[in-house]
Amino acid sequence: MADPTKSVRSGTYQRDGDHCLCCGVEQGLSYQHRQAVGMGGSNFRPTWSEGITACLPHNERFERDLQDMALAFGWKVKNWVTDTWRVPVYDLTLDAWFLLSGISPRRHRISRSEALMLMDEIYGVRHSAWWAAAQAGLRTGVL
Repeated sequence: MADPTKSVRSGTYQRDGDHCLCCGVEQGLSYQHRQAVGMGGSNFRPTWSEGITACLPHNERFERDLQDMALAFGWKVKNWVTDTWRVPVYDLTLDAWFLLSGISPRRHRISRSEALMLMDEIYGVRHSAWWAAAQAGLRTGVL
């Protein structure tokens, strides 16, 4: 996957309130691909639903020690999911779930129960394990 266009990158930051969805920091932000980009990339440019705003440290940690939490909260999406817009995203700083538009820099707020139901439909029992790991991580302050 290629880098996002300048308008998708800046629109993603604006849509996400110009802060990291994980910690709320407003400096050192980066565009976080929700699906793995892979070596060599491609010419495919990500849409609005395929990226979120993360600070550089959390962007790196989503790939390393926070993978389960990133999957549980929709900050990352498994490669086999074809419709990333169906995977809700959690803004930890707002304690709110959103569905992202694939065609514009918009997000639609949904309830926690709607978000968890969608995640369970997409990922099945995998999501329950990620969710338990994420909740344990929040209790122990891994962020």
